[in-house]
Amino acid sequence: MELPAPIAELRQILPQGHVVTDPAELFVYESDGLTIANARPAAVVFPISTQQTQAVVNVLARHDLPIVPRGSGTGLAGGCVAYGDGVIVCTARMNRILQIDLNNRAAHVQAGVRNLALSEAVAQLPGGSAWHFAPDPSSQRASTIGGNASTNAGGIHTLKDFVTSNHILGIEMVMPDGQVLHAGGRHGACADGPFDLPGLICGHEGTFGIITSLWVRLSPKAAGYRTAVVTFSSTADACNTVSDIIAAGHLPAAMEMLDGAMIQILEDAFHFGFSRQAQALVLLELDGIDELLDGQLQQVLAICRGHNPIAVEFSADPARRAALWKARKSAFGAIGRVSHSYCTQDACVPRSRLADVLAEVARISREHGIPVTNVFHAGDGNIHPIFLFDDRDQAQVRNTLAAADKMLEYCVSIGGTLTGEHGIGVEKVHLMPLLFDEPTIRQFLRIRAAFDPDERLNTGKFMPGGRLTIRLVKPGRQAPQ
Repeated sequence: MELPAPIAELRQILPQGHVVTDPAELFVYESDGLTIANARPAAVVFPISTQQTQAVVNVLARHDLPIVPRGSGTGLAGGCVAYGDGVIVCTARMNRILQIDLNNRAAHVQAGVRNLALSEAVAQLPGGSAWHFAPDPSSQRASTIGGNASTNAGGIHTLKDFVTSNHILGIEMVMPDGQVLHAGGRHGACADGPFDLPGLICGHEGTFGIITSLWVRLSPKAAGYRTAVVTFSSTADACNTVSDIIAAGHLPAAMEMLDGAMIQILEDAFHFGFSRQAQALVLLELDGIDELLDGQLQQVLAICRGHNPIAVEFSADPARRAALWKARKSAFGAIGRVSHSYCTQDACVPRSRLADVLAEVARISREHGIPVTNVFHAGDGNIHPIFLFDDRDQAQVRNTLAAADKMLEYCVSIGGTLTGEHGIGVEKVHLMPLLFDEPTIRQFLRIRAAFDPDERLNTGKFMPGGRLTIRLVKPGRQAPQ
């Protein structure tokens, strides 16, 4: 579909090269990290300020074109894919750090600032090495802070530091009618007003507006760290260890788990030195006052040793700590050596049911003939089964989606949720009724309508019952044309 009038208007208000319509260039914007969900946008535009974003939204609204906000595209639920000739408004070039205020433990950033870039910039300031932006999704080298807020992203240290919304002080957002909303506090102030609007906006998945800048909280870094790797001959022993550590009153900064298949993949790719006989690995970290950590670590390791570990390694060495976390964050990249495609699922379950969930995931994998491996945030029960398939084979695509649905249905049935951090996007929207009844979903839709009554932004995502229904390829459903 050609869009000469709106494209011409957009090129008048944006710098040269900030409006993309060439099909070859649009190809990279057809999906996010969930490659099963894909559609070519009519155009991609790159505003570099709130004022330019306003002007873009006004043009697109006047021509009644669907608007799809996008950051760096690291999402994993199809949330920034433009269906129905939508136009992507990409904030990735809005990447300026506007202010770092250490006195008030705050920073003001444009939405396209990369997550890790903020902490790196803070560390360069006098006294800044003691502070950081705490949220750390695995994609933090590429993911943007605006995208983190839009999906309420989590990460490896969510167990102790919590999700992104706990670190947002204020949000500047362009509404679907072109007005600019300032929600929450600024300049390090606490959130203002009777309602926590930033808390409501975090996790809206691009359905309320386009976030253009944020005031974020900076957190003190811990004085010391202790990192341990414990390997087990069974996933059940590893899962029970995680549950027992929390039940005993300990709160590690992070507790990550890899299954045997993932250990093999990592060792083949990077040779980190993990035991190839292990069927599970728990990577845990304690942080806090350095003088207290050795005693705390020994208490935690005593619990680990009560669950038949193969090996226990612990260290306070910064170089070894960095190597271990590099291993964890290299997991998804290593999968490219063994599978043409993969689909990373995301749900939260009670920690006491982790072993049951992994057993059910393995059963579902066998039932559908789709290999699976697991690497996940075990401490907060946020599982990430990774289904390995070839997206050139439609039968494998259908089986993968069917397996993912069954896994999510099981998680909900035992008291879990549909997502821990990746969001709903287009991938899980059809499953929302599993978790929420009709009155609740109607109220969600009313809240969305309060921000976007004409449903111009990210239609078909996040909430069922919108004006556009998107179905992924699976039995009994048709892919969007």
